[in-house]
Amino acid sequence: NGEELDIGRLKNERQDFRDARFLPEDSGKFLVDRVPEKMSKSKYNVVNPDEVVEKYGADAFRLYEMFLGPVEQSKPWDTKGIDGVYRFLKKLWRLFYDENGNWMVTDAAASTDELKVLHRTIKKVEEDIERMSFNTSVSAFMICVNGLAQLKSYKKEILKSLLILLSPFAPFVTEYLWAKMGNKNSIVHAAFPTYDKSLLVENVFEYPVAVNGKTRLKMNFDLNLPSEQIEKEVLSAEQLQKYFDGKTPKKVIVVKGRMINVVI
Repeated sequence: NGEELDIGRLKNERQDFRDARFLPEDSGKFLVDRVPEKMSKSKYNVVNPDEVVEKYGADAFRLYEMFLGPVEQSKPWDTKGIDGVYRFLKKLWRLFYDENGNWMVTDAAASTDELKVLHRTIKKVEEDIERMSFNTSVSAFMICVNGLAQLKSYKKEILKSLLILLSPFAPFVTEYLWAKMGNKNSIVHAAFPTYDKSLLVENVFEYPVAVNGKTRLKMNFDLNLPSEQIEKEVLSAEQLQKYFDGKTPKKVIVVKGRMINVVI
């Protein structure tokens, strides 16, 4: 499972290996195992942060360091992993600009679904900051941006709060976008957003729907919907008819907030 050693690079970087003779495997490659160690100039394993910033930007570098894991723990550095954080920032950018560089932000009112995505994130990040759990905050931002992208959410009231929330983690891109939204003062002076508890309550549940105990599909129902209404909609669902084999179901068992089973 070893990795191929770049012998030329090693000889260029390490004087003590310049005249060394390497005996490769039968494949013609010299394979080595990666052993994580603390960065040290004497071990020639230091990653130059200037090179990372030059390629990915300071925000991506900053976010990735937090994303690696709890701040109090040592983590192995893998430059390949920063690509995921860089993609996240590009996806964030697409909530403001389309692929042709056109401004996408509108003054339209946000939907309940959009507000729920935002306020779940506000709550999560607020709690994570108190615990100094920055890696899970970065994960929450990724989930939030993915959710807003799926909803095609370009609403100013949503994105304004998202930028403020993200600004301590990615100060450069958030400051830039904040100014582009027409704000005269720096984002650092903006009030930190607070979450609305009423938007954290889930009224809809995705039920696994089984026929004779075997799950066939999933259906969303309001948790306050009467069982009789759920039964009616399940029995009339076109996707389920093929599993009935032309027979009339004997009964529908609805366990609120858990599952639905149709007995044939």
